[in-house]
Amino acid sequence: MKKLLKYDFYYLQKTSKFIIFPVLLVLLAIMSPLTARYLNEILAFTLEGTGIVIDLGIPTVFESYSQYIGNLYELYLYVIIFVAIGMFINDKTKGLLPLIISKPISRTKYILSKFISLNVLILISLFVGYFVFDYYTFFLFDEIDMLGMFYVTLLYFVYIIYVTSIALFSATHTKSYILSVVTTLGIMLLIGALKLWQVGILKYIPGYLINNMIELLMDIADTKVIIYNVLLTLGISSVFIILSILKFRKQDI
Repeated sequence: MKKLLKYDFYYLQKTSKFIIFPVLLVLLAIMSPLTARYLNEILAFTLEGTGIVIDLGIPTVFESYSQYIGNLYELYLYVIIFVAIGMFINDKTKGLLPLIISKPISRTKYILSKFISLNVLILISLFVGYFVFDYYTFFLFDEIDMLGMFYVTLLYFVYIIYVTSIALFSATHTKSYILSVVTTLGIMLLIGALKLWQVGILKYIPGYLINNMIELLMDIADTKVIIYNVLLTLGISSVFIILSILKFRKQDI
């Protein structure tokens, strides 16, 4: 397992994947508080000469939080999906998998190594973004909830584990990159649609992690709800990982 992890980290280091996650996150961590702080000025400049005046009032630190979380959930999440699938399916699409598997390598360890190495890189990147965001938000707004943002970072990482587990499942069960992307997005949309029924266990599906992140920063979060939300998300992720391993072990490569 150690050798496989070393190989996968070496692969990440030799590609843009090693820098794309931390660099993009640093950019988002800087741009989010800047956008929140100067949104009125940005709108005024954009609408100059149109006669339209939009005043959103005095910007608050919560708007910086919202900008950052929104960017993580929209832009950063899709980058993770595309890169994760590329990493998981790369050996298969390039025809290298038969050569790799022909060696005395455990298929279970092979697939887990890729999953773990990618998520470790993402986790490190998230904390780089956490410190940069906290610094710029405090600089621009003179206040920052560091503990709250720490918990938000951890909750977002739990959501990333869920997303990458679906990406792993899709890459294992399909034969092309495009089909894997479509399958991943389709599964996420299908599970996300369950939010329409806020009953029983459906009140704790992965999509509610984003709501809990906002509520946590507003100091209105229910700790018990967050714990159930995290446990269910990790449980669903584990199912996707196990199904991926079982499929990969049975594949005739």
